[in-house]
Amino acid sequence: MRAGRSATIGAMRNPMPFSSWIRFARAVFAGALLALFVTGCDDDASPTTPAPAPPAPAPAPAPEPEPAPIQAGDVADRETLKAFVEAAAEAAAQIDSADEAYAFFDANFRPEGPWRKGEIYLFAHHLDGIQFFHALTPETEGLDRSELEDVNGVKFLQEILAAVADGGGYVEYRWPNPEVEGDEDTGSPKVSYAVPLTIGDLELSLGAGIYVPVTASDVLNRGNLQQFVERAAEALAEHTADRETAHAFLDENFRDEGEWRHLDIYVFVITMEGINFFQAPDPDWEGTDVSDSVDLNGVRLGQKLLEAARAGGGFVEYLWDNPEVEGDEEGGSPKLAYAVPITVGEEPMLLGSGIYLDTSAQ
Repeated sequence: MRAGRSATIGAMRNPMPFSSWIRFARAVFAGALLALFVTGCDDDASPTTPAPAPPAPAPAPAPEPEPAPIQAGDVADRETLKAFVEAAAEAAAQIDSADEAYAFFDANFRPEGPWRKGEIYLFAHHLDGIQFFHALTPETEGLDRSELEDVNGVKFLQEILAAVADGGGYVEYRWPNPEVEGDEDTGSPKVSYAVPLTIGDLELSLGAGIYVPVTASDVLNRGNLQQFVERAAEALAEHTADRETAHAFLDENFRDEGEWRHLDIYVFVITMEGINFFQAPDPDWEGTDVSDSVDLNGVRLGQKLLEAARAGGGFVEYLWDNPEVEGDEEGGSPKLAYAVPITVGEEPMLLGSGIYLDTSAQ
């Protein structure tokens, strides 16, 4: 017993050399690394590799560019007029102070360019009706315009200020159009749009106006008559494939009271042989030969209308019985017609209308 115990004790007193421990540790580490590699390659082993990274998100689409503010040259109807005024108000709202307002208006809104073209221009009033700015007539600035009215007595500036008090709106009235012959006294149909504008402690009405397409009820002078006839010819032009199509369109749209007929303002169509093709108030005349018709003074009205159309369009003055005038059955009342050439199918015709001159201011 003693001999065996002594041998064990002797062995414990002689430990493994240090170099052997180093070899032992290397062997253990290599085995562990090999086991880890084998496990990672085993399809049945639990996954230990990280999941693949998700694809990068697609870049956000570039924002749409802001549309350019509508310019004076783009104004063609009520909607574009409104957009133009609102764009001008937005531009003016960037002014830092009331003291700078007039200089900004004068430098930007007065010259021909984005904010003024022909009869499209901006105007501004204090809320009491004092003119603050007018692109065309600076001599009116500082004047009280609150009682300004059109030829029919419409105090349109008061209506504009009332619309502005409600947040903005349209106002219709008549005003002389420099491009229309003979409307100095009667004016032409016009619509303005205005909005409120605040710059510091300055409160204004900012607006602009446009001359609108002439309807039958708007015809009060030579220029309006010409506009009406030319506009009617344009409307008919899209429906002139043949006689039947043209007459159906005229019958449906030009016969009744409305845009194309008002009281004694109506449209007629005559062939170049002088045969009445369409007569809005009296269809019984259609199909009759009017080439040799004369007025109450012997003027060959039919021939003059044909000559005016062959010349590309023109006016004809004559005398005609006006149902609204008592006692003119024999002498007639002065009337003015305007006629233009049109084509129905391949057949040349004329389209015209007329106005009693002595009732043009009523």
